[in-house]
Amino acid sequence: MPLQTITGPSSEPVTLAETKTLLRVDGSNEDALLSALIKTARVTVENQTRRALMNQTLELALDRWPAARQLIIPRPPLASVTSVSIIDTADIAVVWDASQYIVETTGPTPRIVLLPGAVWPALTRPAGGIRIRYVAGYGDIATDVPPPLAHAVLLLVAHWFENRVPVVLDAPASQVPGTVNALIAEYRLPRL
Repeated sequence: MPLQTITGPSSEPVTLAETKTLLRVDGSNEDALLSALIKTARVTVENQTRRALMNQTLELALDRWPAARQLIIPRPPLASVTSVSIIDTADIAVVWDASQYIVETTGPTPRIVLLPGAVWPALTRPAGGIRIRYVAGYGDIATDVPPPLAHAVLLLVAHWFENRVPVVLDAPASQVPGTVNALIAEYRLPRL
């Protein structure tokens, strides 16, 4: 199930200033590195939890419709569905009429559900013929993210900042703190 980021978040779940305060870093010499580590830590937490932390536009590409009358949308929380498009063999996208389905944004499993009497549209393209574009994330500002997830991002940044050596084969690796796993455990979603 290919999932592509169309537009990434406009901000991160932790700020550069709070990261520098935690690490007791003064000046701006490390700003570029810390900013990169913050983004990498956010992506890591998102991949581990299968959730979007900050609002971002994603696109899900599917080869076929589900057998059921509902389609599960990955990477909750779901803010909104922008469009459901059918791509034909000439790569022309036709937006499916939103009056045929409802979007359920609440709960751990957001989904698109067919209305009574509606059917999934016919496909002509054998691969990637369905494109669902949507916005997922807890919000646009750092305080929208649950504190345990934001703190996990911060701890990952601190760990990577303090342990800059690359992994050496046949040598003990520097382990990510178990605290990070504990912080994200209750937010982890099963694979779809």
